[in-house]
Parts: sequence; C-alpha cells; structure tokens
Amino acid sequence: MNAPDRGAWLADRKHGLGGSDIGAVFGLSPYRTPVDVWLDKTGRSEAQAETLQMRFGIYAEEFVAKEYTAQTGNDVQRYTTMLRHPSAPIIGNIDRLVIPDGQKRASHKSEIRTDRLLECKTASAFSAYKPDEWGPAGSDAVPMAYLLQCATYRILSGCQYADLAVLFGNQEVRIYHLPSDADLEAMIVAKASEWWRAHIVADVAPPPVCDADVRALFPASRQGIAVEANEAVLHELAILRDTRASMATLQRIADDAALAIKVAIGDAEALTLNGETLATWKSARPSTKTDWRAIASQLGYTQELFDNNTTTQPGSRRFLIKDEK
Repeated sequence: MNAPDRGAWLADRKHGLGGSDIGAVFGLSPYRTPVDVWLDKTGRSEAQAETLQMRFGIYAEEFVAKEYTAQTGNDVQRYTTMLRHPSAPIIGNIDRLVIPDGQKRASHKSEIRTDRLLECKTASAFSAYKPDEWGPAGSDAVPMAYLLQCATYRILSGCQYADLAVLFGNQEVRIYHLPSDADLEAMIVAKASEWWRAHIVADVAPPPVCDADVRALFPASRQGIAVEANEAVLHELAILRDTRASMATLQRIADDAALAIKVAIGDAEALTLNGETLATWKSARPSTKTDWRAIASQLGYTQELFDNNTTTQPGSRRFLIKDEK
C-alpha cells in the first residue's frame, strides 16, 4: 500500500468502525482501548506512523495467502473495495476472497460471489504456544479481537465462512475456520451502533481504562483550577492511601531481607545451597560517560549555539497525594 493510498484509506476509516476497531470498542484488543478509537475517529489523535511490524504485516500478507492456497488448495482473490454496512456505522477492508470450486473469480465489479473470505495475520513464535491465545489449526480458537474482526467482515461481505491464516514467527502457518455466528454478529451491529451514537455522534469520550487513556484525554492541567471531591472520589483516595501504605510496609520488609542477604554474601558473587544458586550480587561492568558539552566547548562551540538548538518540551503531569507519609 503506497503512501497516497494509505492516506486516503486512513481518512476513509474515520467514517465508521473498522474490523480492528470492533475489538477495541468491546474492550478486547491488547493494542488499543475505546479511548484510542474515539480519539482517532474524532480527529483528536495524530495519524499513526507505520511501524516496522505494520510494514512487515503488509509485506507478509501475500506470502500467507499463498501458503493458505498451498495448504487448502483454495485459490484466493484480492478485494480492495471498502465495504460498508447499510445501516450500522461499520466499515472494513478484507484481505482476500476465496474463489469457489469451479469458478474463476470470487467477485465481479465489486460484487462478491463467494461464501468464504480469508484474513491473513502474523504473530510471534512465542504466542503460538499459548493455548489461551491460539488453539490448534483447524479450530476456531483464536484471540477474541480477531474473532470479532472476522465476524465483522462476514457481516459486511455476506460470507458465511471466514478463514484466518496466521504466520507464527516465520516458522509455521496455521489456518483457523470461523463459521457464521448469528448471535455474535447481531451483538456486533448493536454494540457498534450504540457506541457510535454515544461517543462519536454525541462527541463524548468513553470512560478511560488505563493511565495512558487519562493522559491522552487530559494532557495538561489548567492553572489555578481545583475540583471539589465527592464521596466516590474520597473512597478511591482512601483506598489509594491505604494501599500505598501497605506497599511501603512490605517494601521496608523486603529491603531489610535484601540487606541481610547481601551481608551474608559479603564480597562473594553468589549465595548457594547444595550447589544450587539462590541469589547473586555481582559487580556490573564499568560504564563510560562522555561529556559532550565539554567536547563542544573545546571545539569552539558557543553557548549561543546550544541555546539556538535547544527546544522546550511540555512538562508531564505529576500525580501527588498530599499529607501522605
């Protein structure tokens, strides 16, 4: 996907929830939150730069599709038209359509003429052995975000079946089969419509679920402004103070135990029992530090040159609890 095409594609995606957005809206994406989706769709976030992982995924898509054909004997066809739901704010681009047996094409003039689509993914080699994430080939045991994405594409394409081909760490390609699920697909349409009205049409941010969400929604404080605490916030403040006090007590106990162990090790490197290493306290390799300002001064560079090439970055917000001892 070249740069102009990607720019148009990114702009088009702001007019509905895509397949990868659905998992985030449901709170099931490991990469994005509902707040991330809201910031993106309302134009409050900067365009995401392509990462190496994203570029590799695009590059590997063709290879994964060919491996799917090699394993199944099913020929596939690229389909580049963005699909739109007739009534819900759902859009999507599917990777491939599977050509039916005896046919030459799976679509004609954007009309889909198959009941099966293909999504191509890449994943780390380590995740292949996590049964809570990926099941055996031929099953429908895939991460929930991908299950929702494939269900979304079934809704948009009218296909009854979605196959998911995954390349694990350049070592293995597994193919998963995800048949139509009417209840799940109805839930997706209802949730997407409700979420879009509540947060995009109403322009109201969804509740933050992590610290990154809060920082994205409230990046800077307004000088001199204070908020009066209510009962709910006072309750959370008490929990925070009690928890931090318990953590501080446990940290002191841990520090005392570590001190006793270090005294026992002395100037040795390790603590052992019957030949088994229990703990180590080794000296790190010496490090070096270069005084670049001194070097620049010796080369004749002036303070004015430093000042002219120094920028000021916005200060981060610091969260402090007063009277916490």
